[in-house]
Amino acid sequence: MSDYMVSRWSRVKAGCAFALACVLPCAWTPGAFAADDGRWPVANDVVAAAWKQGIDGSGVKVAVLDSQAVEDYPALKHASITYKLGRFHNVDDKTVECKVGGKPLTATIKSGEGGYYSSHGTDMLAWIVGDGSNYTSKWPGIMGAAPKADVLHVTDGAVNAGPAVTPCDQKLAGDATSDSGADVKTAVDWDARILNRSQGGDLVSADYAGYVDALRHGVVMVGGRANDMNPGLDDLTGDPRSMETFPGVVMVNSVDESGNLASTSDVMDGNVAVLSYGMNVLDPVNPLSNVYNIAGNGGTSTAAAVLSSYLALAMQKWPDATGNQIIQSLIRNTKSGKGKPVIDPERKRGFGEVDLNALLTVDPTQYKDVNPILEYQMKAAAQYPDLKDWYTQDCKTNPDGVGTAADNVPCEAGLIGREYERQQAAWKKVEQCRSDGGSDCMQYSATNTADGETASTKTPGKSGSTQTREGASHASTWLPYVIAGGVAVLAAGVTIALIVAHRRRRARIRMRIPTYGTTYGSVRGYPVVPAPMPPAGQGAVRQQQPCRQGVPRPGVVPSKPYPASQAYPTPVPDGNGPETGSGSPGRHSR
Repeated sequence: MSDYMVSRWSRVKAGCAFALACVLPCAWTPGAFAADDGRWPVANDVVAAAWKQGIDGSGVKVAVLDSQAVEDYPALKHASITYKLGRFHNVDDKTVECKVGGKPLTATIKSGEGGYYSSHGTDMLAWIVGDGSNYTSKWPGIMGAAPKADVLHVTDGAVNAGPAVTPCDQKLAGDATSDSGADVKTAVDWDARILNRSQGGDLVSADYAGYVDALRHGVVMVGGRANDMNPGLDDLTGDPRSMETFPGVVMVNSVDESGNLASTSDVMDGNVAVLSYGMNVLDPVNPLSNVYNIAGNGGTSTAAAVLSSYLALAMQKWPDATGNQIIQSLIRNTKSGKGKPVIDPERKRGFGEVDLNALLTVDPTQYKDVNPILEYQMKAAAQYPDLKDWYTQDCKTNPDGVGTAADNVPCEAGLIGREYERQQAAWKKVEQCRSDGGSDCMQYSATNTADGETASTKTPGKSGSTQTREGASHASTWLPYVIAGGVAVLAAGVTIALIVAHRRRRARIRMRIPTYGTTYGSVRGYPVVPAPMPPAGQGAVRQQQPCRQGVPRPGVVPSKPYPASQAYPTPVPDGNGPETGSGSPGRHSR
């Protein structure tokens, strides 16, 4: 039974949704397009059918955190992109200016400036909203599956001739580094539904609040695994010390059009969530070229951007779905999932290869508003002796964090565990409301209570950014007038009702006041935590690297492999949890 009252309009919308589902093909054939064109992740039947139905990312906000973009890159000419310089701070967390080569870093550059015609950030934007144009019509340009999406590009580093992001000039370590947590919060405040970060790098305790804020608001964070053969953790437990393994982030590995893993990252990594497309794809020869692109290894960077574009299509198709519900559908309806989240027992392929057709034909609102990757990570980590305290910490009682100075998980990681508990508790309220026969029960969900109050509009999927979020910053200005106006309207209504009752002498009119009929703005409250102190030995430069071919991941504390005799733990699913693909349920020994 739906939470919403059945009306003629809702039946019309349901009919349109059914019609769209019918016209989308059941599957697409990679062979229908030339693989050597390099644009097959977008030039395929499923994307073409979606575009024909007007599903092109319109109305969906996507934030991209990456290096400087070439703003007049031909493929981005018609895209809706807002460019913003990210925040840079010093070791004392004071905002500082980032200078590269003695010049202040700018949000964008023009083509040819410094000899550059492309950049890592430019490519990622093009894989989301590009239109396929190039500097010369002789060669194809990069195109994105969601060309009509609205994009906020937050610049966190300068363009470089190589794959790395150029850091700020520094005399001492920590003079000026990118503030990752602040940049994520910028995306959340912009009401981003998706946050693409095709980068890898360290996080410190000060970053956690921003990332947790994204989890609270149901922002789908997409990141790429490092393109190297270094194994990650044995299980999907997350690691808050790294931006791509932060709990709840959809970390992707790269495959080609046949589903084969990229040779550069064909290795066990328990934090891989899904597979996306980054092999045999269009890739610039180098940023200094304005001649042509060739098909090659775009790495997990491209795979992440392609996935973000697919998710934008799904969010437009299912506007009432929250970001968490979209992730639920993503991991359940992979090409191997068939409706259930089945994780690869070898921990290379996560829950499987993304299936765009399934994302566009399976209604995600049937799933719970809890980030399923976060859920799995919390349950899995709780069963390892050396990880079980990571997400249950409290800075009031354990300010020094867990582990040694060289291998420390800050106490602020406890915010992640508490956010998971909040999401679960919120969903219990939704289920209780439904069992009681209530309507609009999704207003109690985690996404729609991210700002501390239930949402009162019936659009729970818009990143919890119903009118409640949209008007949060103006609440103190117009809230008194709304209340006063509501009282006046109510009084007038009562008067009219009494007059009608008196004149017509009919049965007494019983006035029913909707419990949730007025939209009240709410001011976001961020978690109150002690001023973050960097763990001992911290303060070194936090480097960020694009997730591109052959790029090692610097600065991230390597995971400690578990003994060969130690079996994988079995998280206890609540009926919605993931399963393992083969062997004994939930168990797998190395």
